[in-house]
Amino acid sequence: MKRAYSFPLAASVVAVVAGCSGVGMTEGVVIDGTGYSVGEVQEATEQLSEVSPEPVDTATVIYQAGIAPLLDGWFEGTSYEVTESEVRSSLADAGLEGDAGDLTVQAVSAQQYLAVINDQAAMSDEELAPVVAELQTLTQEDLGALPVEVNPRFGAWSPAGDGVLPQVPEWIVQPES
Repeated sequence: MKRAYSFPLAASVVAVVAGCSGVGMTEGVVIDGTGYSVGEVQEATEQLSEVSPEPVDTATVIYQAGIAPLLDGWFEGTSYEVTESEVRSSLADAGLEGDAGDLTVQAVSAQQYLAVINDQAAMSDEELAPVVAELQTLTQEDLGALPVEVNPRFGAWSPAGDGVLPQVPEWIVQPES
């Protein structure tokens, strides 16, 4: 015998499930005032995993995209500045099928800047003296203070500058030992 469910019951189930998706945040992440949907975060993770030798996790994508505006500001006007067209071209050359999303581009920009920062020869270039000076004053707390808001489903931006940390929802109660 089939059982018919009434609309009020179905509506209450939908309301309960929808309530679990993140307290008051519809975006996947907001970086420097720009919101990216949950789908865009997932797309960026998939796109970067497609062109990377190892799978990329969502926390890494959000962290890289979150620090990108800071790095863009430091490298702006130098010969090491990374442009959107360069990033899109490098992603296409790496085998990305289709167009890279904006969040993907932002994360790859950070990757390219971090590669320069880790290159001793580049960092000894006199042109990057202001960047080196900024790096020397940067603290973990500065990274934690970046304007990044993460949907709880992906974790939380660490105020200590540790990137994106897993977040256990309040409704999950840890068993006592």
